Amino acid sequence: MSKFALIVAAMLSVGSISARAEEKMVVDMRKLTCAQLTRLGFQDFAGVTMWLSGYYNSSIRNTVVDLEQFARAATKVKDYCQTNARATVLSAAERALGIKMPR
Repeated sequence: MSKFALIVAAMLSVGSISARAEEKMVVDMRKLTCAQLTRLGFQDFAGVTMWLSGYYNSSIRNTVVDLEQFARAATKVKDYCQTNARATVLSAAERALGIKMPR
């Protein structure tokens, strides 16, 4: 590999690392609103809803993940959020799914 190609490869890898660092997102789940949830991209939405599932299921000591059931639940929460933008995501999950989230 030529010196020029090595420098270009190094620059590209540094650029992609800094781009990923800028995309870092930290969320206080107690404060996350439905409006914020509905603006998330697919990966972030999936991450947030997977966290919600784990948070709830750990409180009832459930260690089983049914991915079809999870997808239906995530859709229900998102649908609820689309018409209740001011609600928090935790309260949306409670109302949409008929559950009580741990506090």
